[in-house]
Amino acid sequence: MTSPVIFGTHGFDRIIRYKGVFDFDGVYKYIVKWIKNNDYDFYEKKVWDYPPYKVYKLEGRKKISYLCMFVVFVEIWVWEDKPVEIVRNGKVKHLTEARMKILFDGGYIFDYDGDFEKSPGLKKIEKFLLFKIMYHDMFLKWYDFMDYFVHSFVTDVKKYLEMETASNAY
Repeated sequence: MTSPVIFGTHGFDRIIRYKGVFDFDGVYKYIVKWIKNNDYDFYEKKVWDYPPYKVYKLEGRKKISYLCMFVVFVEIWVWEDKPVEIVRNGKVKHLTEARMKILFDGGYIFDYDGDFEKSPGLKKIEKFLLFKIMYHDMFLKWYDFMDYFVHSFVTDVKKYLEMETASNAY
């Protein structure tokens, strides 16, 4: 049993809601490519197909030290999807008309290998190490990094979807 995930984006709204015609396969591939291009290991956790909606749960993991691993979670909800053919520039494009909600979250996992789970004494050492020695790394450096990282991820997906809110305050 490993330590729980500590989410780095508490209190920040990381949701994209979209209704209309879009290239779902392109959005999905763009999210996967974005995770892989940032050196994260990509995992497709679950795909639920319960008509009238589908849920795709994606995850990216990246080890940053001997003790900490960054985690990025993406959940894509699609309702009432219908295939649509549109002619653009003389070419037929196969797109999707649907409602979509994309949820983004990020965080980090400590003791991802379970090294401190072997005894109660090691758990106390882990607690001391995390909350006394590495406190500033955890809550100042890594927290801010994950916050900006997830925000830039959301902004890039909005740009891909050509949304009007595809601007970045940072």
